Formats: sequence, structure tokens, C-alpha cells
Amino acid sequence: MNNNKRTDMKKYIAVTCILFSCIAPAFAQRETNAIRFSPVGVNEVGTTVGISYEKYLAQNSKLSLVFPLDVVFRQHDQLWTSDDRSSPAYFYFTPGFKFYPASLERPVKYAIGSNLVLGSGKRYYYASGSVSSDGTWRDRYNLSNNTRLGVMVTNYVNFDISRKFTMGINLGFGLLYVDKSANKQNDIGGTVQLSTNFGFKF
Repeated sequence: MNNNKRTDMKKYIAVTCILFSCIAPAFAQRETNAIRFSPVGVNEVGTTVGISYEKYLAQNSKLSLVFPLDVVFRQHDQLWTSDDRSSPAYFYFTPGFKFYPASLERPVKYAIGSNLVLGSGKRYYYASGSVSSDGTWRDRYNLSNNTRLGVMVTNYVNFDISRKFTMGINLGFGLLYVDKSANKQNDIGGTVQLSTNFGFKF
């Protein structure tokens, strides 16, 4: 009788251990996705707002893929005193990856990554200047489509306010291999992006 009770007890313990080993990883599993919003940023084209999606890789939690999209809503080289022109929309898409060299358990996390830079939109280019009939100087600009292609290295600092809510700042520098439009010959130039963000992990 005692042997049967001991056998049953061992079975219960074994089943309990198996169930715990299956359930525990589910509770320990960290969030593998993040959505971040950038309310204000700046790059070499102008002032930006943006949104980014980050996907943590299951096989390597220190590595993730990022897909940021920024909209330039005010360009630097616009003639601000002119009322007959508005700043055209310009889009930046910079997909890439992030690597977290330190522990992900820390509330402050540093990451470094590489991004592909894709830019497209309309830009104003200076054409000429002349004196009007009233004696004032007027500049003339041409509007044309602009395409940019390059690579960038980005530094990230994230502040985890809670398990779900996060804030951060990004700074990236890179090289543009393509920067051309109908009013500008292609040349090699630089790119820089600085932005703040907040978001949620899920």
C-alpha cells in the first residue's frame, strides 16, 4: 500500500515538474516587438516626425531588425520669408538591424546598428535671382523629385520606464551614394539623423 502511494506521489511530482518546465518559459519570455513614435527629429533635409517597428530575433535576443519611416515636414533650405511656397513632403525609410552588446535586463540599454538609407520626395533647388520692379531681390527656385540611397551607422540609447513603455534617442551618421534630381547632378554626400522617441513593447 505504501509502495503504491509512493509511486503515485512520484508520478504527481514528475507531472508537476513537466508542466512547470513547459509553462515557465512562457512567463519568462520577453516582449519580441516594439512600436516607437518619434515626435521630433532632424536630418540633413529638414525636421522630421516618424514611426518605427522593431522585431527582436528569437534565436538571438541581442539582435533585432528595425524599420523606421520618417516624414520631413519642413526642409532646411526653404526660403522661410516666401509665402507662395510650402515645404513639400519628403520621406526617409531606413531599415536595418540593432545589436545590444550589454545585458537586456538593464533599464538603460545601448545598441549600435547599420541601416540602409532610402530617401524620396520633392525638393526646391535654387535657380537664379533677380531684382524686381520695386527694387527688391527675389530668388527663383525649381521644384523637382529627389532620390537618395546610402548606408548609415546608428547609435541607440533606450530607457525602459517599465516593462512595456520605453523611451530613447538615436543618432546616426552615414554616406549617400545616390543624391540626384532633375535640377541636380548625382554626387556623393553625407547623411545625419537625430531623433527622440517613445513607444511600447509587446
